[in-house]
Amino acid sequence: MSDTTITARIFEALNANPNAAIEDLRGGDKKSTVTAARYFWHQTRHKTYKSSSSVQNPVETARKILTKAAKQGLDESEGRDLAIDAGIAHGTAFSVAAHVYRDFRLRQRDLRAQLKGRPGRWTVDTAGDLELPVCHNIRVDWTQDPPRYHDPLKKSSKKYQRWLSALQTGYAVIQKGEMESGIETRTRDGYLGIYRIDRLEVKNLADGETVDVTFRLTEEIHDVPDHAIKTGETSRTHGTTSELRNMLLRIARGAEQTTKQSGKETTAISKWKEFGFDSADAMADHLEVLLQKQQGLCALSGVQMTIEAGDWCLSPDRINSDGHYTSDNIQLVARCVNMMKGATPNERFRAQLETIKTAGR
Repeated sequence: MSDTTITARIFEALNANPNAAIEDLRGGDKKSTVTAARYFWHQTRHKTYKSSSSVQNPVETARKILTKAAKQGLDESEGRDLAIDAGIAHGTAFSVAAHVYRDFRLRQRDLRAQLKGRPGRWTVDTAGDLELPVCHNIRVDWTQDPPRYHDPLKKSSKKYQRWLSALQTGYAVIQKGEMESGIETRTRDGYLGIYRIDRLEVKNLADGETVDVTFRLTEEIHDVPDHAIKTGETSRTHGTTSELRNMLLRIARGAEQTTKQSGKETTAISKWKEFGFDSADAMADHLEVLLQKQQGLCALSGVQMTIEAGDWCLSPDRINSDGHYTSDNIQLVARCVNMMKGATPNERFRAQLETIKTAGR
């Protein structure tokens, strides 16, 4: 609705008196317009009406808030309230909520049709007979970025052993539980999505019978996988080994140190660069997620990277060589590719690589 249809006067009156009669609000407006405005306002549970958003990128901000709300089991009106409380205008919150919850319902329906599982099973099968682990939504902390899963389990259970084996695929299906008295339960009601996972850890607890299982949800995938992440990819680029983590930290600390030295005059003045992360640990976290998204492949050549020293060892590359070390300006490439690219613009270098590939056929 436009500002000329939903007048500031109507909502000012409603904010002052939620029980105002339609005739008290009409003024010179049509009754149908005032009725629609009042209904619109009441749908937000008598919150103070906002005609404009107080946050940057309100549509994208609302989408993130509402997507998280849907996955937490909140209904559409509760999701809208969260968006409005965060400073999103009522109209924006309503329109984005309608799209987010519609897409969410369609996604759940599609997953139910594509995943085969019986009640009581801890795993489901895909059309390609890949067995995936089913994980409870109530065990996911969606407030973290990326979200983190934590579940204490009896390791003596045969179901647990099969479930743990299915986690080795590198994926997890997050299950939506049925709602009872406003609380989500472990009883399966549907599926929220399929995620790539990393940092899988299984810790034995003191009683000897119980274990703590934790991992991160790094990326939601929209196509049901038909095969597990390759073992080579997992151990060399997607694994949670201390070797990989230490390497990413070395890369991040090196970038941080480079930015501290940039702009200083020695025999020549080095190019000015800024470090766009809170810490080296934060950059290492970002690199680990980036590695998952690239599936361990060089962003420019498509070659599988390694963590061993050599030409194909992974290395960070600034997409825009004149830009800084920020999350939107970093890609992971093989070391030899990074050296060949130098300061060449990204798209120009891609074109050069394609020419080389074509000539070699």
